[in-house]
Amino acid sequence: GMTDVKQKTVEQLFTQIKKFGQDGYYSKALNLLQEVLSRNPKDLDALRCKVVCLLKLDKCKEAYHVMTADKELQKQELWFERAYALYRQNKLQEAINELKNAEKSPKTEELLAQIYYKLDSYEEAYNIYKALVKNIVDANTNERETNLAATLASSAAFNSKPLKWISLRESTYELCYNSACYKLAVGDIDSAEEKLCKAQDLCQKEFEDDEQELESEQAPIKVMLGLCEQKKGNTKEAAALFNSVIKDKSGDAATVASAANNIICINKEQNMFDSRKKLKMCNGEQVLKKLSTYQRTNIEFNSCLLSFYTNQLEQFKNRSLQLQQSRSPLAPLLVATYHIREKKPDQAIQTLRESDCSNLMVQLSLAELLKSNGDYAGCYETLMKLTDYSLYPGFINTIAALLLVTRGAEAASDYLSGAVDDLRKSGNFTVETINDWTLSVAKFVLSQNLPQKAANLLEDLLSRDTGNIKALALLIRSVSLYDTPRAREIAQQLPEIDVPSDINLEELEIGVGVTSGRGLRKVIQPEEEKIKEANRRFETKEKKRKKKKGKLPKVLVEGGADPERWLPRQERSYYRRKKKNRNEAIGKGSQGLSAYSGHVEAALDMSNKKVEVQPQAPQNEPQNKPQPVKQPPKSNKPKGKKKEKNKW
Repeated sequence: GMTDVKQKTVEQLFTQIKKFGQDGYYSKALNLLQEVLSRNPKDLDALRCKVVCLLKLDKCKEAYHVMTADKELQKQELWFERAYALYRQNKLQEAINELKNAEKSPKTEELLAQIYYKLDSYEEAYNIYKALVKNIVDANTNERETNLAATLASSAAFNSKPLKWISLRESTYELCYNSACYKLAVGDIDSAEEKLCKAQDLCQKEFEDDEQELESEQAPIKVMLGLCEQKKGNTKEAAALFNSVIKDKSGDAATVASAANNIICINKEQNMFDSRKKLKMCNGEQVLKKLSTYQRTNIEFNSCLLSFYTNQLEQFKNRSLQLQQSRSPLAPLLVATYHIREKKPDQAIQTLRESDCSNLMVQLSLAELLKSNGDYAGCYETLMKLTDYSLYPGFINTIAALLLVTRGAEAASDYLSGAVDDLRKSGNFTVETINDWTLSVAKFVLSQNLPQKAANLLEDLLSRDTGNIKALALLIRSVSLYDTPRAREIAQQLPEIDVPSDINLEELEIGVGVTSGRGLRKVIQPEEEKIKEANRRFETKEKKRKKKKGKLPKVLVEGGADPERWLPRQERSYYRRKKKNRNEAIGKGSQGLSAYSGHVEAALDMSNKKVEVQPQAPQNEPQNKPQPVKQPPKSNKPKGKKKEKNKW
């Protein structure tokens, strides 16, 4: 009780404080220290112990206040404690200044490495961790190796120029996890998945008795497995892993924020309501402190895009400008997107030019906008600034196309010739690849009617690859366009063709087909055959065509032609439809009317008028006179179909 505490001496209180500190009961130790300081507020030992207890209880701000409030305590060499308190308050540069005055020790070096890591200065952090791992072996060796692996993984994930991986043990799940992160950052997805599965197994063995701790430690592994699936295009599997981490709330705030941000990327312009919910998980103040600069920038970038997709253009513009003021490399893209949405491409181009950003995405977007506006010269100048990508085949082809449009074929050919030389000198490509590119460039140069330049390229190629028949044939073709005698000399270098004895070349040449104008294939014949064929045609007489007798009407009446011959055949009185077409017109038109119009029906109604034709019969003709066949009356009722019999 409090009464017993007041009765104890200071020595007794310090003995109990020491015991509480060793057992980890820092709150109880802090209460006893308050009693000691109430007796003597200037007790430096009690003040130092109080600072340690406050730091252990994560009350860094209060601990820093204690260290700076007392003048006597300020004189104490508490450089490490002050630096640690500033580091936990995210005052990183002030923490570095404090550590500069401290004596070098493993703990000060480790704290300095952590501060550099937080500042995204991965190379400085890597150098410190590498020296510590090499020179010190103690109980914290595994933790130092884990931090070293995390530094390498972060440099690959968040820097354009990653540090080179060094061989590290993979005896713990943390080391396996960081190794997997590095593999994923450099694009080796299969190796990353393999190491993540191994990390899961090691984590399962280590925390098999503590289910809650197991879920907490496996949450980052699940997020990275989901990222592997996302990079492979399996968005459903990736979203399931991310949502499981968010639903279980098993990971820390940074892990949950990473999972939520990745789901926003999967949703894209769809499922906006879900994306806005996930965005709230990423924007907490405590969450952002635990994320790297690269991660915070990506979250802010996605927040701007979400405003754009939900048509909140004013909010999108304001957020983009705020992001641009924070020197985010991708912010100019957002501002340019706003101008393009407002149909102001010139302002978008000006924004990207004024950004003075070396980011590849920004520069390529600027080049694309300039090309779309027809400014090919500006597009060429923008791309030529990207010197790090000058040996990429796609980059070379684009520059050549722009030169062809702006400066002509000769400039494009010179550029391609120089590019082939640079590719060969770089040593990054095989000899076969360089030779194939040289041949392709020579074909292009020849197609632009520059045979001499093409010949120079091909001669250079043949000096390195003497047995290249394709290059030799193309060289002969190129030289023949400006120096025929020399082309014939070069043609002597072509190898002879070994023709099998059973093949007659003359017969093959005779049998070669020639396509005529109508697409018919004729066979070339010798001169003798042509003469014989001409004589044969001359001797044969053309057959005269026999005149055919004129056709007479099928239906005749006595004494003349059919009086209904001027009517259409289907409207004649004796016309009978074919069986399949007989009921074609039945049922068409208005109810009660036939398919024909009224005047045609009246003309065909034989009940109202008779057509009597009485031609004079010849004397020798029999008395049975042919009569016109009348068309039967049409019925508007369709004929019923016969019932089908039951079929088994």
